[in-house]
Amino acid sequence: MFAVQFDSPGDIDVLQLRDIPVPSPGEGEILIALEASAINPADVKIRSGMITPRQGNAPFTLGYDLVGTVRQTGPTAGRFLPGARVIGVSTLAVTGTGTWSEFVCLRETSLAGAPEDVDPAILAQLPLPGLTAMQAVDALQLPQRSEVLVSGAAGAVGRIALQLLHLRGHRTHALVRRAEQAELLPTGVAEEVYIGSPPTSRVDAVIDAAGIDLSAALRPGGHYVTVVPGSPPHSVSKDSATLVIAHESGAMLHTLAELLTAGDLTLPDSTTFKFSEIEAAHREYERQLGRRITLVV
Repeated sequence: MFAVQFDSPGDIDVLQLRDIPVPSPGEGEILIALEASAINPADVKIRSGMITPRQGNAPFTLGYDLVGTVRQTGPTAGRFLPGARVIGVSTLAVTGTGTWSEFVCLRETSLAGAPEDVDPAILAQLPLPGLTAMQAVDALQLPQRSEVLVSGAAGAVGRIALQLLHLRGHRTHALVRRAEQAELLPTGVAEEVYIGSPPTSRVDAVIDAAGIDLSAALRPGGHYVTVVPGSPPHSVSKDSATLVIAHESGAMLHTLAELLTAGDLTLPDSTTFKFSEIEAAHREYERQLGRRITLVV
C-alpha cells in the first residue's frame, strides 16, 4: 500500500510516497481504506521538525484526518461493520501514527459514522479542526450570552469554533489578519469582525486559534483558551488560561457530523489534490495559508 512518509524532518522534498505493508488491526482497532484527508498546520510542523511525535520512530507517516471505509475489524471491535464509511482522527504528534496511507488502523473509539451525502473532500476538513474547536469551546464553561472573541477566525479551527459558540448561545466576535479574510467567515455568526488587532477589555473569553496575544481583549476575570502550544502570554494568569491539545473522540466526531448533516455547521470549499501530488499539495498549502487543501486517493 502507499504511504506518505519522511525519514528526517525538513522541507517539502523530504516527503516520499512509499510502498509499505498493510497493517493488521489489533485489539479494539479497525482497518480503514482511506478515501480523503486534509493538510493541517500540525502536519507542516511535524514535517519541518517543529514538532516531534512523542511515540514511534522514523520513518513517520503524516496525516491527522481520515475519511474512509471499514475493511476489517480487530478483536473486540464490532461497532462498525466492513463496508461502513467512517471519519476519524489520529493524533500523530502523540501516537506517531499518521493517516496518509492507503490503509489505516485506528481505535474504534476514535471513529464516527460518516455522513453519506457529504463529499469526502469536504468532510475531510472536519475531524481535527472540529475536535480542536469543540474541545476549546467546552473548556470555556461559560453561561449563555457570554461574549467570546476568536482569533484565526477564518481558519479551519476558528471557523468551526465561531459556529459552535453561536449554536450554544454566545455572542461571538471574530479576529482576522486581513480584510479579505472577513469574506471567508460563516454567514450570520460573528456579531463583530476585527481586522488586524483585537479590541480592548471587550469580551468575557477568548479562543486563540492563531497563536497571538489576545490578553488585552479580556475583561477582568476573563478566561483565555488557546489551541496553539507556546500560548497564552505570560500576562494571563494560570488560573484563567487553558491550552487545548485535541484528543481523539469518536463521540465528539459523531456530534460534529450530526451538526454538519443538519446544516448547523458548514465547511468551506477546498482545493483538492491526489496523494500522488503530495509535494504540489504542500506547496499550494504554504503558498495560500488559510486555504483548505484536501487529499484524495
